[in-house]
Amino acid sequence: MSSRLRAHAAMTAVFLSNGFAWGTWVGNLPRLKEGMGLSATELGVILFAISTGALVSMVVAGRVAPRLGVARVSGVAGLLVAVCLPLPALVPGGTAVLSIAVLLGIVNGAMDVCMNARASQVERASGAAIMSSFHAGWSVGGLFGSGLAGLLVAGGWSLRAALMFPSVAVAVLAAAAFLLGDEPAAPRRRSGFVWPNRAMAALCAVTCLCFSAEGAVADWSGVYLRTVLSAPQAWAASVYAWFALAMAFGRLCGDAVVRRLGPAAVVRLGSVLGVAGLALALVAPTPIIAACGFATVGLGLANVVPVMFSAAGRARGTVGIAMVATTGYAGLMAAPPFLGKVADTAGLPVALWLVVIGMAGVALLGVARVVPARPEAVRMQPAPTAGHASATPRRARWRQVRRRLRGH
Repeated sequence: MSSRLRAHAAMTAVFLSNGFAWGTWVGNLPRLKEGMGLSATELGVILFAISTGALVSMVVAGRVAPRLGVARVSGVAGLLVAVCLPLPALVPGGTAVLSIAVLLGIVNGAMDVCMNARASQVERASGAAIMSSFHAGWSVGGLFGSGLAGLLVAGGWSLRAALMFPSVAVAVLAAAAFLLGDEPAAPRRRSGFVWPNRAMAALCAVTCLCFSAEGAVADWSGVYLRTVLSAPQAWAASVYAWFALAMAFGRLCGDAVVRRLGPAAVVRLGSVLGVAGLALALVAPTPIIAACGFATVGLGLANVVPVMFSAAGRARGTVGIAMVATTGYAGLMAAPPFLGKVADTAGLPVALWLVVIGMAGVALLGVARVVPARPEAVRMQPAPTAGHASATPRRARWRQVRRRLRGH
């Protein structure tokens, strides 16, 4: 096997491990809630603790990991995710659970940042757009994790065993990161905070709303089936697998769809499909129809976020990607605990209808102005340099002169 194929396979395994851990976690959330006697607000607090830890680690990992090696850090973080995954079921509750939730968020956030950074390096080395295949691996991992959670519940496994058994697979897959070599760290450059312009603000808003919807389905779909539709535990544990399967299928076909319809059409149609799917799940009288609705949401959202990342990279290079990634993950992490509070106040169906409204907003944001409408506009072009997307050669030469003068 060539080094390029080995790197691609190893990187796919890392994404698969992170998705598998995520699917295992969300698949067992309904049992964790019932086993600890948690209210929707209390479960939301635990999810918020995970979000807090992840946000902090993402900022730190983005600065520290390049010096240590992003492949190495993602491997270590993946092994720590495997260790932390079963811990919530092994402690009595209270403060201990919150502490473990923060720790789980820290290691998962570091793994997320580093595996995406290394995937970007592998993509540049290959000379082709292959990032979607890595994220498809993440979705497949989520599918298997959630599906296995449902099977273990149906087989009568305890919550502790249902979390400990998959953690072994997570550790084995995450160890593939150590097969990857790291690129030399890029020289550190002085950079300040950059506010998004109008076009970037639209991209950030769409990404935030889509990530929020994904987080809402992941964390609350199983709880919805269990508490509102009185579905069996096995159904509640495996509903995320339906969502992940549809999203994985959509991402595997995504490049061809974007080439045929164009990015703007993919965003509009995907958001409409997401609205229709979640609305179907919320009016469904039976768990199987609701599960089909949640799967439709996954199919609709599958390629919206990749289109946003691609458009941001063309518009502002690395700076643009950082903007949409930050707002997207903020939405992914903030939405579930917010919905938990709304669920305790007005009911879980009302909370999820807010997500429907958010996805409808995606279709109304006028992304055609900032996302290419024609399929032929999606051809890969060299990305602008970070922080100087519109710099002319004359300006670039003037900046070099100023740097040399400061150096003397």
